[in-house]
Amino acid sequence: MRNSVSQARRERVERGIYRRQAASGVAYEITFTDSDGRQRWQRVEGGLREARAARAEVVAKLGRGERVAPSRQTFGEVATAWLATQNGQLRPRTHDLYATVLRVHLQPRFGRRRMAEIDTDAAASLLRDLRAQGLSPYTCRNVLTVLGRVFSHAVRRGLVPVNPVAGLERGERPRLVRREMRVLTTDEIGRLLQAVDEPYRVLVAVSVFAGLRQGEALGLVWSDVDFGENVIRVRQALGRDGKRGPTKTPEAVRDVAIAPSLAAMLRRHKLASPYSQPSDFVFASVTGTPLHYRNVTRRGLEAAVKRAGLDEEGKPKLRWHDLRHGFASMLIAQGRDVAWVSKQLGHTRSSVTLDIYSHLFNPTEQAERSREAMEASFGSILEAR
Repeated sequence: MRNSVSQARRERVERGIYRRQAASGVAYEITFTDSDGRQRWQRVEGGLREARAARAEVVAKLGRGERVAPSRQTFGEVATAWLATQNGQLRPRTHDLYATVLRVHLQPRFGRRRMAEIDTDAAASLLRDLRAQGLSPYTCRNVLTVLGRVFSHAVRRGLVPVNPVAGLERGERPRLVRREMRVLTTDEIGRLLQAVDEPYRVLVAVSVFAGLRQGEALGLVWSDVDFGENVIRVRQALGRDGKRGPTKTPEAVRDVAIAPSLAAMLRRHKLASPYSQPSDFVFASVTGTPLHYRNVTRRGLEAAVKRAGLDEEGKPKLRWHDLRHGFASMLIAQGRDVAWVSKQLGHTRSSVTLDIYSHLFNPTEQAERSREAMEASFGSILEAR
């Protein structure tokens, strides 16, 4: 904790909370006796409400017998310990991302500094420097996420009283701008499928007409395809390490209804494949291993986009995930309600679906369909009366 100004310049507001005039305006500080019996002062970002909340949290921790005292541990030591606890808790790809963020952005800046020395101003300064380097808001958000999780780990263990990331103002946080999605027309879908090389054509078709994430599609085994019900049962996904594992979220485990024509395409693909046992990969290499994500993207999708003339200037680049967006737009155009669309996509909540695709739900068209359906079902009853 720091005591940057004299006691005389502090004005007591209420028990344990003080106000003082700083260069940037009014600032609040809280005081408490830590686990070692020493009086500590802590500056709080925000106003009186935030000061009350910060002191209440410290008092609650002390009341529960948790240790609250400034630690001599450095950020590097705590971050390393935290990342070790995440083995098995995070998806491999996420774990690798967090490790990279620590190594590239956080350890060089904070690694040798004590945890208690890193405050909200330090976090805000980090974000300003990252933006000045030209890093994207997405990268800045990842850095902030990892920094916040390391400090949450430290707060829980009493190494620091509060998480400095929590004090950042809205304007200081990365502001994400959603990339424009590319939704193909019926004609463009036909051109794309015609241009895809044979090893990847069925995979692209499944992504277009079933909306599976790339890892979900690559992780399919034949026991996941129910030809009797015309359903693909998403149960696992292929990680970047080439191994099947849990899906992105529990809600991503789902049954996706597929058209009979897509089921027939999959059946022909199975008959032509030397790997057709229940545990074999639907999309397998010549040795039976799952296809690699880089190959299906570069040799499959990107090559087909060029051959089909879909890399037109002025249009967003077609990514693999845009095929999933196209599937969502098909369901919405068919008049499917948001709950059904959400379940087919495997979103955690219907609100996620609305947040992404709200512009596709035409309220006028939905209202007209609702009126027609109500009239067809109950109009005769009303007319009779």
